[in-house]
Amino acid sequence: MTTTELFASNLRNQLYAKNRTQSDLARALKTTPTTVSRWVNAEQMPRSAMIDKICAYLKCTSEDLMTDHTKVMDLAPEDVLAEELSERPRLFRLMFYASKMSDDDLDALIQIAEKMK
Repeated sequence: MTTTELFASNLRNQLYAKNRTQSDLARALKTTPTTVSRWVNAEQMPRSAMIDKICAYLKCTSEDLMTDHTKVMDLAPEDVLAEELSERPRLFRLMFYASKMSDDDLDALIQIAEKMK
């Protein structure tokens, strides 16, 4: 994966996680929706100063946008999950409610989540 593709993937994920659209980002940065679309589709990479502005808007770090998060270091699965849950309160809430569901309800929830990927 190229740096531009990695950035694009992470930017899409950050926008989704923060419930923001490409249009929201374009307005906040006073740039065009076309420019943001090029970033999100890995057609273009923003300059360093713009990455800083993106981070400020999304309340994330440049590492969040530039790091390959699919490569988990030598952590046990439960440590990875614990870290995710501590960093993402909404994910924690979902896990809390899921822990009280029946197996049938969990299966239905998993099917919904798989369709949303």
